[in-house]
Amino acid sequence: MKVIEKAKKQPYFLATLILVISIGVVLGHGLYTFVYAKGFSYMSDDPSACKNCHVMNQVFESWERGGHQHVATCNDCHVPHDFIGKWMMKAESGFGHSYAFTAKDNPVPFSANAKSKKVIQNNCIECHGEYAATSVNAKAHGGDPNIQNESLSCVSCHRQVGHAHNY
Repeated sequence: MKVIEKAKKQPYFLATLILVISIGVVLGHGLYTFVYAKGFSYMSDDPSACKNCHVMNQVFESWERGGHQHVATCNDCHVPHDFIGKWMMKAESGFGHSYAFTAKDNPVPFSANAKSKKVIQNNCIECHGEYAATSVNAKAHGGDPNIQNESLSCVSCHRQVGHAHNY
């Protein structure tokens, strides 16, 4: 009864109370979802975190069979190595993946977007800088002479290095 009496005396009290309760419900639901989805695991560099979603099982298994499994984790290739870039990419990807999973809008087969491709290329160069360049001439690199003027990335030819299948 005190709440009703106070609402009559202070017109913004009820609106404020409803707003606070609504914010609490949204934050509570968000926290529950984050914990239920093992959100804290994504803050690590453990590759098994990437298979928390069943849709990533094949991608994870192909990484396990790929050539880099003993030397590189998912983050070594798929996120920038600088502190801010790493956490921004993880947040952006996490939100995007969560939305896609919730909306059942997962692309099959998976493929990297333009931003991810750039990060992957930069990380190839960071680890293999003495061998890699930002782009190569396909003819000089032993590739198809018909595409010699196109700029290639490392994964244009070495697609199955990180994953045993084309992901």
